[in-house]
Amino acid sequence: MLGEVRSAACIAVGDELLAGDYPDSNSGAIARGLAELGIVVERFVVLGDRKDELESAIYELCARYQLVVCTGGIGPTLDDVTREAAAAAAGVALERNEAVLAELRASYARRACAMPESNERQAWFPRGAQVMPNAVGTAPGFRVWIDGGTLCVLPGPSHEMQDMLRRELLPWLRSTCGQGPGIVRHSFYLLGLPESAFSDRAGEWMARGATPLLGVTAHTGILKVTLLGKGESVEGARAQIAARAAELRARFAEEIYSEDDPRPGAAIVRQLSERGATLAVAESCTGGLVSELLTEVPGASGVFVAGWVSYSNASKVRALGVDPALLERHGAVSREVALALAQGAAERSGADFAVSITGVAGPSGGTPEKPVGLVWFGLWREGRLEAFERRFPPVDRASIRRYAAHTALNLVRLASR
Repeated sequence: MLGEVRSAACIAVGDELLAGDYPDSNSGAIARGLAELGIVVERFVVLGDRKDELESAIYELCARYQLVVCTGGIGPTLDDVTREAAAAAAGVALERNEAVLAELRASYARRACAMPESNERQAWFPRGAQVMPNAVGTAPGFRVWIDGGTLCVLPGPSHEMQDMLRRELLPWLRSTCGQGPGIVRHSFYLLGLPESAFSDRAGEWMARGATPLLGVTAHTGILKVTLLGKGESVEGARAQIAARAAELRARFAEEIYSEDDPRPGAAIVRQLSERGATLAVAESCTGGLVSELLTEVPGASGVFVAGWVSYSNASKVRALGVDPALLERHGAVSREVALALAQGAAERSGADFAVSITGVAGPSGGTPEKPVGLVWFGLWREGRLEAFERRFPPVDRASIRRYAAHTALNLVRLASR
């Protein structure tokens, strides 16, 4: 039995993480899962595929923390060294688990192919380890006791790690160490509000000693606001959050678009579906990004009827009927062209709402009159046309495009409420 566990550490393993090829998203997901049990992760460690360094880190962290969760390095190749490092830290040998090996071979047989010889490595575990089955991949995880701490090793691929975390590790921890003091998180997602303006309006709620604790992060126009409640029980923590959440909903009613799904496209699909309305999109500088954010959502076909990427001036004229004189007189990045694009999309699609985007995404192409970051939006709402100008920070091209896409979706959200 682990007994009462209150703190933990996470190790993410992989040379690709240190190279910056991929971010470590696993440790954050583990921390959020452990928080549900009242276990606070106090340390994140990222290491490469080097057995000696990993062995030392595992041993030192298990000596300090009752629980250490490690992800990665249990694949079939020779650079997957986590199982060897764990065995060395525990001072035991690796042993082959015949039941796991048989299941590995059976899984390949079910797919009518022979198991590569290298996959046999995934059936070896430190002596005395408890195996955690992998329901969505080939690499089982395991738990092993090391110098007073418990090391839990999960696969590196995110979908495999998430499944094993929820299916195996968290239930085991809940039954083994029980439910500790309550730690509950609740998130809100907002559009159309700078981080500084949110801070001003939130006021004393953002004080570091506030209960519950409130944090905010900003990314390309989206604010994620997180409430963290702590109590003697989960119920007590939830009660803290409930009161502040009600105040947040009232104070930021116009900006909150979701409390469960960070995708603004999902909010638009849901809102238009409830209203029985449809949407068309005409994109220039965003190059189809708005359409992508909509169509990644299941059910989008019920509301999203058409999209155009009219990148060149000629395509704006040919596909959406923009008057060449408008382009000649005002340029593609202008109020007049944005309105014409929205009208053309609405009339050709028959949609109830249409939004257009035309701007200067950079890094070149800006002028003093039309700098990098300038974007015009056209909005057709059930027969009425409006234009909106935004000047986003002249950062990188990808960020400006995403700022613009999020803004376009927010204009539709506000117009269709």
